[in-house]
Amino acid sequence: MTKDSRVFRSVKLVLGLGLALAATGCEALDKFNPFDQPKKPLSGTRQPVFPTGVPGVDYGTPLGQPSNANVSVDQLPPPPQGGQQQR
Repeated sequence: MTKDSRVFRSVKLVLGLGLALAATGCEALDKFNPFDQPKKPLSGTRQPVFPTGVPGVDYGTPLGQPSNANVSVDQLPPPPQGGQQQR
């Protein structure tokens, strides 16, 4: 086996793996079903998990979720004072 054929083989392997990894992230493959078998829905009744809303979440905030926007910068401790700088 010559050096050129080993390099060419390595390049083909890297390109093949790269294309395979790129194809796994493609949304078009989500609908790919080679055996044409439809997925069965799970049996049972559907009920909401939190019918009155998620506990602990204040829906009055603009984003509809808790935030740390009520912390002011003035409450942060001052930086340490000293002759040497930290590294």
